[in-house]
Amino acid sequence: VFRNFEKDGEFVGFRGQTTQALTGTYNLYRASQLLFPQEKILEDVKKFSYKYLMEKQANNELLDKWIISKDLPGEIRYALDVPWYASLPRLEARYYLEQYGGDDDVWIGKTLYRMLYVNNNTYLEMAKLDYNHCQSIHRLEWRSFEKWYGTLDLKESMNRSVLSSYYMAAASIFEVERCNERVAWAKTIVLLDAITSFFTKPLLPNIEIQAFVDEFISPSCHHGREGKPRHALVNALLETLNQISSDALVAHGVDIHPHLKSIWTAWLWGCQKGANEAQGEAELIVRTINMTSGRWLPDQESLEHPQYQKLSYIINTLCHEISHKGSHNMSLEIESKMQELVQIVLSNSPNDLEPELKQTFLSVAKTYYYRAFYDPETINRHISKVLFTNVT
Repeated sequence: VFRNFEKDGEFVGFRGQTTQALTGTYNLYRASQLLFPQEKILEDVKKFSYKYLMEKQANNELLDKWIISKDLPGEIRYALDVPWYASLPRLEARYYLEQYGGDDDVWIGKTLYRMLYVNNNTYLEMAKLDYNHCQSIHRLEWRSFEKWYGTLDLKESMNRSVLSSYYMAAASIFEVERCNERVAWAKTIVLLDAITSFFTKPLLPNIEIQAFVDEFISPSCHHGREGKPRHALVNALLETLNQISSDALVAHGVDIHPHLKSIWTAWLWGCQKGANEAQGEAELIVRTINMTSGRWLPDQESLEHPQYQKLSYIINTLCHEISHKGSHNMSLEIESKMQELVQIVLSNSPNDLEPELKQTFLSVAKTYYYRAFYDPETINRHISKVLFTNVT
């Protein structure tokens, strides 16, 4: 399809076109970011459209011949600054609410006209009300989340701040009714960070890691542990898993505690053997979210499903590699794995996993990409905008 619109290395909207349409090229760039492995044509489209938009932005020429809109430059700036792999749903929505013009957007043809089914103030006002309502719920959740963290008495240093942990979960799973999923996600991130920090302390003897794992697996068999530095951390993990399980039981009538205990045990055993901090943690997060949602329990059949095994392998290796890259430093291998992940998630065949289960893998992967792509200062600005600044 795209080859029909390519001429001399450029892509046109129709044959005989003499100048590029800015909105057309902008939408072309957005579409090109959903490329699958080996789609050379979309790689060409992405390079061409990105270069064109960057040049127009540098020359302050972000005006279109087909539409007079409120903030087309802002839409294009967001697309260029935030690659789709790093674009969290709530972040994108927050910016677009400022860019959408409502009734004031005018389309250009043989005459000027408006398309009120596409652009109208009713949509805009409803979207603002919905966003601010949802944001107020998130702020209440955050205050409760802060109190939860304060009760843990953890002294470990954190790679991710507690606030950013909640933000990335809430910016990805934002729907009010999905509170249990995002809170379980955020708590899991905090605990993973704290335990990783404890395990990677300089000169920490292996016997301490072994003792931590033993106490987690059989807490009732270990007495007199209260004085040990690891006690607060083991206790925090056990209490939090009980809490997550209890919330899921009330909401969905299923007991996920044995499954949570099992996946954490597997991850801890991996750490005990010297596995790197990111190995397996992404899959642990995915399983926790999917179980908390009430949609899925990890039986043998689902865990052995070829698509599940492929997704697990990709996300574990992908997030491990991303965690070791500096800001903006994404290798071709990482990009290739993201393409492969997107292809599996967006595929649709009779033997596939449920779309919602697959989507969780992509949502978690995008938060890893996001955190590696942006510096802490930028992330803090996003947090302020998404969680604490009302839409007016």
